[in-house]
Amino acid sequence: MMDLFSQMKTVDLLLKFLRGDMQHITPYPFVPQKKKNIPQGNIGDLPHSTPETEGVPSAYIQQFFEELNACDEIHVHSVMLLRHGKVIAEGSFKPYFSGYPHMVFSLSKSITGMAVGMAVSDGLISLDEKVIDIFPEKGVMFRSPKINNITVRHLLNMTSGIKFNEVGSVVERDWVKAFLMSDCSFEPGTEFYYNSMNSYMLSAIVCKRTGVGLMEYLNERLFVPLGIHDVTWDTCPLGIEKGGWGLYLHIADMAKLGQLYLQGGHWTVNGEIKQLISEDWIRESTKTQTPTRDKDHASGYGYQIWNFGAKDAYQYNGVFGQYVIVLPACDMVVAITSGSQNLFSDCSCKIVEKYFGDQAAGLTGHALPNNIMALRSLKNTLENLYVIPDTAPKPQPVSGLGMFFSRFLHRGNHEEMPRLAVGIDQKQYRLEKSFGTLMPLILQGVTNNFSGGINKASFAFEPGVCVITLNDGNDENVIRAGLDGVPRRGSVTLNEEVYAVGATALLTTDEDDRTVLKLYISFIETPCVRMMKFIFYGEKLLIRFFELPSVAVASQMLLGLVGGNGNSMNKMLMDTIAQQRLAERVDTIMLPRAKGTLFDGK
Repeated sequence: MMDLFSQMKTVDLLLKFLRGDMQHITPYPFVPQKKKNIPQGNIGDLPHSTPETEGVPSAYIQQFFEELNACDEIHVHSVMLLRHGKVIAEGSFKPYFSGYPHMVFSLSKSITGMAVGMAVSDGLISLDEKVIDIFPEKGVMFRSPKINNITVRHLLNMTSGIKFNEVGSVVERDWVKAFLMSDCSFEPGTEFYYNSMNSYMLSAIVCKRTGVGLMEYLNERLFVPLGIHDVTWDTCPLGIEKGGWGLYLHIADMAKLGQLYLQGGHWTVNGEIKQLISEDWIRESTKTQTPTRDKDHASGYGYQIWNFGAKDAYQYNGVFGQYVIVLPACDMVVAITSGSQNLFSDCSCKIVEKYFGDQAAGLTGHALPNNIMALRSLKNTLENLYVIPDTAPKPQPVSGLGMFFSRFLHRGNHEEMPRLAVGIDQKQYRLEKSFGTLMPLILQGVTNNFSGGINKASFAFEPGVCVITLNDGNDENVIRAGLDGVPRRGSVTLNEEVYAVGATALLTTDEDDRTVLKLYISFIETPCVRMMKFIFYGEKLLIRFFELPSVAVASQMLLGLVGGNGNSMNKMLMDTIAQQRLAERVDTIMLPRAKGTLFDGK
């Protein structure tokens, strides 16, 4: 009966979504959580070395980055490579910057698993104790018999079979109670079923047994000893860290957490070697506990950690391309943040396996001779990586004579307003109501931060820069976008949450000779990029909204969560969706347009 009530709430959520009633999707008020992050110039205290010193040719590393860059489906943001515990290469795709933490989604699960391992070592948690016995205060008397059989181990290896998932969490305030009042799709322990609410329950269990929050427990025992600072982790409505998602980490922090496991859990702290996580836990958590039989994932799952396709390798994995890949056979750690088009495994995993897996041809067990030219070429590649290649600066002539003529021919260009900008400079437009917002829809859903839609837009131009002012709901944000290929960084505020952004723009014309401004806004602490196409004609303005990762990915995730349990209510719901022409409605909401009219600003 309780499971039926939860499904009815899910139906109500989806109907609100189809109506575009985003600001009333949750039954509880939105509470801002995200803080404003100040970029750090020198992240982490990992030692650095050259590739050759650690037995890898610089040219080999350059090929690796070039192949990542060439794969259209990945959209890599930052990469850090460690060998023998030292950073041998790191690169960020502009405007992304390693000084900002990045949303790591389900990679959070692996860190939650580390906390469970510590609590097990402390004697606070037993893997075979029943979850229902840990929360007697929830008073769940009428529950499914299968719920009684869920153990901590089932949460760790994703075999609880629980039906309550992320969509259900959006409509519930007490997630622990909703979990215990749900039902299971199968007898716990018999099948693999990936569900982030298992990880949330692990977070809640750590909080319950330690008497402190997950973050507080990890800060003292893990983050501070590793030199990881200013970590943030989103919480549920009752203040418990989400466990399965919501964590922000710097790329160097991610690499450290991989290196810690590669070293068997020990770390040098103030000159003294300390065992932060037990070797037994690392061994058990990284070996296959459950075969997944899932083509979208690796072949096996441990305790909140995935297998990886190389000898003894494993990975912490987050949706949209967030990875920490640990490769013991070659003593390497690869950390990657992305905005991938694929939900889980993507080309980056294949590329990592190609270059650093069992068949890798470019790795040696000894130092190589220094190669200054190759190292310089690698450095040049790493300094010229861009998320949006279409707006990247064009290469300039390198010869002295060619550079002289280039400067002569382009002299004054940065001082003059682009020809296409003249007709739209200092213009303001009032927009009709639409679903078009500054924040990408995927990001709104993850953060539960929904806005009212853009209602006003104005444009101004400076040398090399387009300044776009957008009124979204009650917030006014000024976006400075580079027209010269150089992203301009800044921030936007949406419902009191501050997000760092980097923006570029491109002025062009369409087939009807209308002026078109393409704006690319990277939310550089997240995998998301908002793309807006402004089309100007007469006194009218049309805006088309797109995003990366694409909205097709977002709809795939949403409908998978809603209909993935296979119960009768969800089947009925999906039939109802089909009757309501879901595809057309989703396109209207996820690929919105906004129309505007010129006005004088009064």
